[in-house]
Amino acid sequence: MACRHVAPAGWSPRHAVTVSLDPAARQIAFEQFARHFSGALVMSPAGWAVVAAMAWSLAPRYALLAWFAAALVCWLGCLVLCLRARRGGFETTRHRRGLWAAAFLDGVGWGFVPVFLMGHDPTLDARLAAVLCGVVAVTVGVYLTSLTAMRLQIGGTWLGLGLAIVLGQGPHGSILFGLAVMHALTLVFLPGIADRVLDGIRLQEANARLAEQLRAHLVAVEEEAATDPLTGVLNRRALDRLLGRELERASAGKLGYSVLALDLDHFKTINDTHGHATGDAALRAFAERIRAGLRQTDHLARLGGEEFVVLLPGAALEQALEIAERLRLAVSEAPLLASPRVDVTVSVGVACRLDGETGPALLARADAAAYAAKRAGRDRVVTDGSSAV
Repeated sequence: MACRHVAPAGWSPRHAVTVSLDPAARQIAFEQFARHFSGALVMSPAGWAVVAAMAWSLAPRYALLAWFAAALVCWLGCLVLCLRARRGGFETTRHRRGLWAAAFLDGVGWGFVPVFLMGHDPTLDARLAAVLCGVVAVTVGVYLTSLTAMRLQIGGTWLGLGLAIVLGQGPHGSILFGLAVMHALTLVFLPGIADRVLDGIRLQEANARLAEQLRAHLVAVEEEAATDPLTGVLNRRALDRLLGRELERASAGKLGYSVLALDLDHFKTINDTHGHATGDAALRAFAERIRAGLRQTDHLARLGGEEFVVLLPGAALEQALEIAERLRLAVSEAPLLASPRVDVTVSVGVACRLDGETGPALLARADAAAYAAKRAGRDRVVTDGSSAV
């Protein structure tokens, strides 16, 4: 038998969407409202022109001027509040109330239409009522992500209508009834439409978070696939890919490119004397020390065991020899580990790119030079005889 979900008392779809909006989604919704409201505000003078054209021959000039002045004051107040929110980045917690006040002020501005321009001519009253309905219809899209602002805007308009009635300038009862029905229907049916818009924003934000998680996961997987797990430097697979790409660029630009092969001397003694955990710690310390002595453009990789490779883009043989000697001294002049004390030296082989040479061939020459350094007594830098200066 199928299970049915029973909603708690007072629950509605609108509540579900609103509650499920996290801070990021609420910020998106607020920004949409703020930007659309700012854009609609810019178009207000066009609406004034329509009202002025309707009332030009049917309302007294003083009434037109008074209405324009009152509407302008309200519009400028809205503009100031919108500009302040824009400068602050439309941040929900800081600018929400300010833009709600702007929406109310905008409604008051349109509410001055019946205060100053209605009651002079029945035909004009009907036309102006149509304009007020049109204002709501045009701005419905603006308020889809902020129903509170919509209610405040309509409330501001009715504040003006109420004042007009008190002053005896109000429109005929049938016009008031029509406006009331229009506004009531808007307030009743707009939340359902807004629910769908807000739900779309929620889904958009959820999809964005999921996409970001997937990107972060892919980056982590790529980094893991390219990184030696013990030392955190590049592994052999990543080294081969990187060296191939950089050699192509160096060849195209006729630039120097050198490789250092580093082999820790007597590393087996460390494992035999202190254990493999200390040996692993020594390898990590060695990688950190070598990395600290490299340029920002250089790359360090571990081939396996105690064998490492340094890629030196743009370095000719002379500069590569200088870097190799600096690294050798950095390793030999201070212990890798303090407790237990571990002192090591390193043999370094240097090879510089030859025209048309492949990555494996360049690595093989650097490796051969490192073995030559070991045969010559270790703790020294040796270059491959075929390397170009």
